[in-house]
Amino acid sequence: MKMLFVANEHLATALQEALAGYFDRPDTAAVDFCYPDHEAGTRRLAKILSEALDRNPAENFLILADVFGSTAYNETSLLLSRTGLSGRAVVVTGMNLPMAIKYYGLKDAVSLGYLHELQEDAAKESYAG
Repeated sequence: MKMLFVANEHLATALQEALAGYFDRPDTAAVDFCYPDHEAGTRRLAKILSEALDRNPAENFLILADVFGSTAYNETSLLLSRTGLSGRAVVVTGMNLPMAIKYYGLKDAVSLGYLHELQEDAAKESYAG
């Protein structure tokens, strides 16, 4: 499963670099959506998805996003929808380093469905308040 970080400004790249402190050359990609040219982020994300599918046509995607409703999240969701990949991806919001470590360790050991369940459970807990 391909793991990606998407965020506004440079948070995705920073988190990818921080993850390298815990794993030897982690196989991840980072996409930063920077003002005023957030379309550059969309183009980069499209290229990463396309290249991953060229290498493995059955690839699934685990995408950690900064904030629900951010430009990075919205552009990612729209691109997944336009390319028909929504059913092959799980997008988790509220990314942070502990989350990145957890999901990186799980990404190749569990199913996409299990990751969807984890994401839904986390969302329910955040609203249980």
